[in-house]
Amino acid sequence: MHMKLNKLNAVVSLGLTLGLIQSVCAQDAHWAGTANNNDWNVATNWSTGMLPPPGNSTNTFTGNVWLDPSPVDGDTVITIPAGYFANPGVGNSAEVYNTIFGPEFGCTLNVYGTLTFDWTIAPYQPDPTPGRRSHINMFGNSYMYTTGASLNLGSGWWPVCEGTYVTMNLYSNANYSSLGGAGLWCGGHINIYDTASFLANGYVNLDNGQANNDGTTDFVLGGGTLMLPEGFINTTVTNWITRGILRAYGKGFDTNDLVISDNGTNTMVTTIPLGGALQRVYFQPLVQPNVTVGTFEQATLAGDYPSVSGVLLSSTEPGVDPATFAAPVYFSSNPNVARIDANGLVTAVGAGTATLTATVGALAGTNSVTITVTPVVPGLVHRYSFTNATATAAVDSIGGVNGTLNGTASFNSSGQLVLDGTVGSSVHLPAGILSNLDEVTIETWVTFPGAINAFANLFAFGGTDTTAFDPNINDGYNYIGFSPHTGGLTTQANFAQGNPGFNGERDAITAGVLDNQTNVHVVVVYHPLAGYEAFYTNGVLAAQNSMFNDLIDPVGYQCPAINKHSILNYQLANDPLNYMLGPDPLNYIGQSLYTGDPGLLATFQEFRIYNTALTPAQIAADYALGPNQTLGTSTNVKLSATHSSASTVLKWSTTSALVTLLTSPTIGPGAVWTPVAMPLATDGSGNYQVTVPTSGTAQFFRLQQ
Repeated sequence: MHMKLNKLNAVVSLGLTLGLIQSVCAQDAHWAGTANNNDWNVATNWSTGMLPPPGNSTNTFTGNVWLDPSPVDGDTVITIPAGYFANPGVGNSAEVYNTIFGPEFGCTLNVYGTLTFDWTIAPYQPDPTPGRRSHINMFGNSYMYTTGASLNLGSGWWPVCEGTYVTMNLYSNANYSSLGGAGLWCGGHINIYDTASFLANGYVNLDNGQANNDGTTDFVLGGGTLMLPEGFINTTVTNWITRGILRAYGKGFDTNDLVISDNGTNTMVTTIPLGGALQRVYFQPLVQPNVTVGTFEQATLAGDYPSVSGVLLSSTEPGVDPATFAAPVYFSSNPNVARIDANGLVTAVGAGTATLTATVGALAGTNSVTITVTPVVPGLVHRYSFTNATATAAVDSIGGVNGTLNGTASFNSSGQLVLDGTVGSSVHLPAGILSNLDEVTIETWVTFPGAINAFANLFAFGGTDTTAFDPNINDGYNYIGFSPHTGGLTTQANFAQGNPGFNGERDAITAGVLDNQTNVHVVVVYHPLAGYEAFYTNGVLAAQNSMFNDLIDPVGYQCPAINKHSILNYQLANDPLNYMLGPDPLNYIGQSLYTGDPGLLATFQEFRIYNTALTPAQIAADYALGPNQTLGTSTNVKLSATHSSASTVLKWSTTSALVTLLTSPTIGPGAVWTPVAMPLATDGSGNYQVTVPTSGTAQFFRLQQ
């Protein structure tokens, strides 16, 4: 969007300014890495060929340190060894830009020695894919502290720090101290285990404007001590417990196992001792026992100790130090229905029912949980075909939620919506049209008769705030949208969290634009509970990006901000701007939520909204049917085949699109079935058809929900 580009340009300008300063006083140090060596104190591991230098009393700026993936190892691990003292930029409080950026993009920083810094350390990861988090791990008697500013753990404090998918683990006797005035900006996870301690002095911010704040932020006390500013005991700590942010042994909304006191200097939070060895393991109920194919969620395996029950044992971040108990082993009775990985993450892969069990060392789980998986049924809730439109309204033939024409928007004699590219030429749909949807699909057939204005929007659903970034330009917040032509000559689906929206925007992007395309089929899917957003053109996947699925955090999923919904329904109490698509006050076909963006030149044949995430097979089936025909929902379907020496033509009725055509070289219990990659078409007689070239090996085909 136009204002997003302006903001990025501002950030680039800042970087150039800093670069000029560095050319006089210092040079940024980037992690370069060398093969088979990951130690901080090896000069050749740094882009400068030297260790990041400490500050001194004469230089006012000594450069930044960047802990980003190295060319040698994309999953970089950086180690500060025991006995080593790393102090980049320490010694001059005037070094206001002296920052450790990272670990970034899935990197890990392991601290065994000491790390001190003068300004802030800012771990970063915008990718919410499980297993891709950035980590800081503190071991043994390691020590990390700053006297300047803070720890900026995935906070939205400034643009580079908005990647909230970061974790800090403190083990054994590790000690972190933030002694500066800022204290802590936190949008990620902090896990305090064993006898470790974490001190945050000064300002502590956990309301950073990220729309998924409560779903990504937490403190887990599995031992050790959390020290906060004095006075936090009566208000802040209580608020964090209510929101599911402060968790004893990984449990949420529970104060029974927390010990909270105030010594006149700090608020101290500890846990009651476990009282001995693990005695029993069992599953807590699945948050969503009935799901559709493609979704995934965390199974919660809990354990009872002599003095504490319900301790979290599953996931990569358990409620106690994972070195203190045997790694759980999980089993699924039917992996073709539901798979469960080594961390207890359950993925729904096919229709049916599966039972999940677990063991921890010699302890067998005392119960099991059952998950039921159903196919995705297209839920068409709003349909604007424009053939029955009135002079001023776009009629919704399904949901009865009509839209109003804005500006020069009009309908032509062929029953199409015509937008002429001027600002304000659009259809305004009623507020709340996407309320209470955990997933949504937008589908349309549209013609772009010429060059598309850069950053014009095909659709936008969300809000606008005049005070967020530039008081002279309205900024969008908490929105979904689609840009058929950006300033970077890309096409992209937008999902924006926060205010203004571009601060937390996550996009599915592909190179190229849709200018001069006729009757192009565009489908945009937002499916948080399956962890992705994607868009398709003419029945084929064009781009996909990962998306935050709060079912991987059962506590966060039940917190008041999420309230057992996906991130599309996020809402922060007493903040009318910090909602996702619950109220969605402004909804447009052909208009952006940013007043600086241009209008759209386009002709729409049809526009649809589904309350489900259409599958790739359903999208291909819709494309084959074309506009103004809807998917069949019958499950009574037969597959027929006509064979020749050159090819086999497979057909089934268009009354059912709830199926995918699969192939396998064998049949029986061990057969591996994969989707057929050939194009889907219709035969003009009420059937879908796929033509498969004849090969020299056996091929078997079936339809599957």
